Amino acid sequence: MKLTNIALCAAMAITAVAAPAFAQDITLKASHNANAEEPYGVGLRKMAEVLKAKTDGAATIQVFDNATLGDEMESIQGTQMGTVDIAVTANSTLSNFVPDLSVFSLPFIFENAEQMDRALSDPAVREAIQAELEKQGFHLLAVFSAGTRHIMTKKPVESLADMEGLKIRTMQNPAHVDTFNAFGANATPIAYTELYGALETGVVDGAEAANTNFFSQKFYEVAPDWAVVGWLELVAPVIMGKAAYDALPEDVQAALDEAGLEAGKFERATYLASDNARFADLEEVGVKMTRPDTTEFREAAAPVQQKYLETEGQKKIFELLKSVE
Repeated sequence: MKLTNIALCAAMAITAVAAPAFAQDITLKASHNANAEEPYGVGLRKMAEVLKAKTDGAATIQVFDNATLGDEMESIQGTQMGTVDIAVTANSTLSNFVPDLSVFSLPFIFENAEQMDRALSDPAVREAIQAELEKQGFHLLAVFSAGTRHIMTKKPVESLADMEGLKIRTMQNPAHVDTFNAFGANATPIAYTELYGALETGVVDGAEAANTNFFSQKFYEVAPDWAVVGWLELVAPVIMGKAAYDALPEDVQAALDEAGLEAGKFERATYLASDNARFADLEEVGVKMTRPDTTEFREAAAPVQQKYLETEGQKKIFELLKSVE
């Protein structure tokens, strides 16, 4: 009887060891700084849904909205320390850790949001981004959209010539400053929190922004003209710490990568639909829209692109992005 029990216990132990990885429960913590219903939150929940389905419920993602686990910088650091598993971060923040990803801050690297979606779905592009992330100890799961940037002013911008001499608020990013100077404007980096007052008092004549924040912050009250030029497509990589990713069972890794790819496409489509719907909202509040030919803008920005393509990694990503039609 005793031998039978020992044999039974041994058999159970062997079964436990031989069981597939999906038999263990895995919950990954994902952090982002937006509201739950905004595209970042929607995208992460899509990733959680797909991962759960692909692992028969054994692995999932718990999403923490509104910077509950820390702001973007803290979340990136959390993936290194193990306090956060997955983080969505503005590319400009992540570039502090992975400098070659600063290529995504350059003007007109995509033709439009649709071409961006195709490029970010391309295996060669993803491999090139992955290579730069892995050098710094990160793993790429997805690339989310953070919106298409246009130009708000106090008078209509019908062509590049209308930018001449305008004081335009930009982010405190050297490539952005150089871009608007190349457009003929006087780029003026000031804090985002000061922008409404700066527009109202004439400290600046305009700014660059996405449809969403132009509308939600009511900047149209003090800068009612909106030049739809799409000078920049902002991206937000979704990352894990490489050590944490490597510690997962291989089948969970594969399922997570597939979930990330699906979630990235889903979030970009969600953001584009939301962005396009916002045009109607802007028209309703009396925004005057122009759609200048962007050819001149692109030509003016070309030297800026070349100036900031400094490393082989940056050049490789840039060329791959441009090669996807």
